[in-house]
Amino acid sequence: MKDRFQKIYKQREEMKKELTSFRNKEWNRPHQDKWSWGETYYHLYLMMKWFRRLSKVYVPSSLPIATLRKNKPYKVHSTDVYEAYKEKNKKPMRAPFILVPPKGIESDVDFQWLIEELDKETKHIEHIVSNIDDDVAGHIRFPDPLANNPNLIQSIDLLGIHEKHHFLLCEKYYNE
Repeated sequence: MKDRFQKIYKQREEMKKELTSFRNKEWNRPHQDKWSWGETYYHLYLMMKWFRRLSKVYVPSSLPIATLRKNKPYKVHSTDVYEAYKEKNKKPMRAPFILVPPKGIESDVDFQWLIEELDKETKHIEHIVSNIDDDVAGHIRFPDPLANNPNLIQSIDLLGIHEKHHFLLCEKYYNE
């Protein structure tokens, strides 16, 4: 799982370089109906925060059963469920209301603080799962039918895919 977290951190470093040209304009939307960099980061922060909260309870409670299954095969990669959803439904997947940035957030949240909090939430998740062997993590499955009920390893992979998906969308919208 460490590799997946490293991938997430590397993606973020690359995006920070991209964001230098948006300094003090992170909350400006590229289009009226598209999220700004700030709103996108807030969405990603909410996603990490909710996943951390879920993992804090769900992962320890799933350990006994996952430990019994540790010698069985498991998947380690995830497909891009966001792209698959878009292809199948001819529209992008909508974020659940608990992951949508509130209106007017730009006046309440400093963008640099947001970047730091996203990293803190990720570090918290990393700490929660740090002592779990991959053979056990491969059998901790999350009830998420849209993502084909991913295991813990796949879920971390999906967090990275999700961030990359949003980073690419922002790049696209801001460059139109």
